[in-house]
Amino acid sequence: MAQSVFFDSQIVTRVSDGIVPESFWEEVIERLAGKYEYCVSFTTLMELVNALAGGDENHFQQNRNRLLVMTSPAKCRFLPMPGQFIRNTIFGLPLDRPEYSPERLQQRWMPIIRRALNKQDLSSGGVVMGSLAKGIDLTFGIDLGMLRKYMEDGKKLWGEELRLAKNGEKEMPPPELHATFILRFNVYALETQENVERLSRALDAAYCHLAQIHHASTRSVYRFDKNLQDWIDNQQLMYLADPELTFVTADKRLIAKLAKSKDRGRVREFTEFAKAI
Repeated sequence: MAQSVFFDSQIVTRVSDGIVPESFWEEVIERLAGKYEYCVSFTTLMELVNALAGGDENHFQQNRNRLLVMTSPAKCRFLPMPGQFIRNTIFGLPLDRPEYSPERLQQRWMPIIRRALNKQDLSSGGVVMGSLAKGIDLTFGIDLGMLRKYMEDGKKLWGEELRLAKNGEKEMPPPELHATFILRFNVYALETQENVERLSRALDAAYCHLAQIHHASTRSVYRFDKNLQDWIDNQQLMYLADPELTFVTADKRLIAKLAKSKDRGRVREFTEFAKAI
């Protein structure tokens, strides 16, 4: 089976903002051919779209360009939401969140984002995507409010996950309890012993990351509002449930948190990964 790779938003942002030369990024993408399938994770996409939704008109083009850079490779596969990805890839269950399906994001959201002239048109449904007879324009937009709700729901679920970890006080709950929580509230699959054991191993990286946060929180007061990136990072690590996926990041601190994970080798630092391929 072919290997696949996805990148975090920091890398895309650095390329878009000129910190990483565009030519270097293009060279990396070219060298993936025959080695890795280029993927766009739902988490990276939502992080960048949320920045677009929260930004002002003056930064619209800058924020949008980051999305265009991320989706610029001619062949790229959009990944479902992390829980949906696990539901489908690990357990063979159908995707059941059509509003966020890869096809909808790739074939509807991105064309609208590319054609949008400003944030107002994008959020109000004023992006012209075609015309009918008599000069009647076909206009579309993206429900940025729905996106905001997804982000808020995700934060709440992460808060519950942290509370689960804190219930053990000084000790982190076992991987099986973490897997059961994800099955119940994220994957929506049967909590059989077989499923729990299977998911427990598949989520080793996400579990080790959560354990590091748990350890840090026992030494000080952990404030979610000051550590939003932890939730995003944990969402990215859930994709490693598929042993064929590699995550490339610019965040060395995240990599350090995974020192004890069996899947540490599939979380690669961008510069090192670029040299290796």
